[in-house]
Amino acid sequence: MIRKALLIGAPGAIKTKNFLEGVEVDLNHFELFLKSAIGGSWNSEEITRLNNSSFEDFIAQFENAKCDYLLVYFSGHGNHFLNESNIAINDEDVISIPQLIELIKTKKALILLDSCREVVGESFSNFSGTEYLSFPSSEDTCNSSDTYKQRIENCGDGITIAYSCSIGERANENDLGGVYTYSLLKSALDWFTSETDEEILGINQASELSNDFIKMHSKNEQTPQVRNTIKNDKSFNFPFAIKIKGIK
Repeated sequence: MIRKALLIGAPGAIKTKNFLEGVEVDLNHFELFLKSAIGGSWNSEEITRLNNSSFEDFIAQFENAKCDYLLVYFSGHGNHFLNESNIAINDEDVISIPQLIELIKTKKALILLDSCREVVGESFSNFSGTEYLSFPSSEDTCNSSDTYKQRIENCGDGITIAYSCSIGERANENDLGGVYTYSLLKSALDWFTSETDEEILGINQASELSNDFIKMHSKNEQTPQVRNTIKNDKSFNFPFAIKIKGIK
């Protein structure tokens, strides 16, 4: 199985009030997570980062994603406009989620979006924060990539989209960074250190585990959603975290 991860950031124009310092923090967090044994022991060749990329480069990365499974993580500005949720690619270009889905040519994909979905005109908003989390290196632990890939193969074909909030809501922040990104990763760490015998934490379960933290730190103003391109089909509960014997 060939897998690929696209980590995308759109922090806005530097040295402006809309610039989001936390985007780089979240991209760093997520890349460290993926490379760890808990996150699936991804290697550098499987991961591509885009930060305020050009529209052409953004499109090219999806066109060149020759793989069996694609993971897309986005951190940055977003909104909900004309009945569609949108994310910023850079300071000028935006793309709707339906358009983003159309770019994906793999049979299996997971999209994680940490951005606002406020119903607005042309403005975008999100979060900023500071680095906090750390993950055990896969170099010093049992490699979990084979287990991760096997779980993907066992999942059905389709695309899962995990939104940081519901339509009309903001993606909140605190001093730990984006509440959604932090809560997902922190929940994975808590699950990993728990006494559960479960080997795989799927994205549906990870989202459920993170809800309490999100509610507490957003004052119940942020409600994440997980949606599938095949309505009501939960057969593609893609892996988010791994726990196998030998990982410490």
